[in-house]
Amino acid sequence: MKRINFYFIAFLAVVVGILIFSPKISKAVRSFFVGNTAPTGSLISLASQKIHNSFSFIGSISHLRTENNNLGEKIAELEIDKSKIAELEIENRILKKELGFKDESGIKELIPARIIERDPVFFLDHFVIDKGSENGIHGGAAVLSLGTLIGLVREVYPDYSKVVLVTSKDSLVQAMLQNSRAKGILRGGISGLYLENIIQDTDYQQGEYVITSGLGGKIKQGIVIGKAGEIQSSDSGIFKSIIVNPIVDLSKLETVFIEK
Repeated sequence: MKRINFYFIAFLAVVVGILIFSPKISKAVRSFFVGNTAPTGSLISLASQKIHNSFSFIGSISHLRTENNNLGEKIAELEIDKSKIAELEIENRILKKELGFKDESGIKELIPARIIERDPVFFLDHFVIDKGSENGIHGGAAVLSLGTLIGLVREVYPDYSKVVLVTSKDSLVQAMLQNSRAKGILRGGISGLYLENIIQDTDYQQGEYVITSGLGGKIKQGIVIGKAGEIQSSDSGIFKSIIVNPIVDLSKLETVFIEK
């Protein structure tokens, strides 16, 4: 066994010596190994390149997905900004209209307020605004929209207030017919808005304005409330009730103005 190992080691030493001291043989051996391993090396290189390309493609997809997400967020932001600009334009138009009606009504100062809460059941009964005593709001103040009376401030808190609409059953306003000057009580309810306690023989025209009478001293005279409609009560009584049609759509109110 030892002899075999000795011969094997000696053989290796001879081969190494030949390779070292014989350039031609060494070159031939290198050429043999390079020639036989070249195809394998090419295949390995090609596979490596394909793997690299695959990872690069996956990375590109991830990058595109990120860019699409960012683009979607920017589009959403632009749409939100566009909506905000449109909302500001609407608010500006409302303010311009209100200022025009303010000048016509002779009211010295109006406090703008936004409706922040409405009862889904009693939608035409009351709502809450975002202004209170800290903003100069006081109980009993007239609440207007487009220059017409739509309600009264009922409860006041530091930073918000409760408004009762003229269509509420809890609302009573001293009012009169503008042309005939007949005075009565404006009362709301489930069945609608009425001007009550009008003397039976009062001659009036449908479509004439119903305005505040100024009686009671809480609300100034001459604020428009609505237009007179048909007679509701029968002719047998001493007084008659007249349907009053509000000028403003009370279901679409967003911003109102309170007399200071």
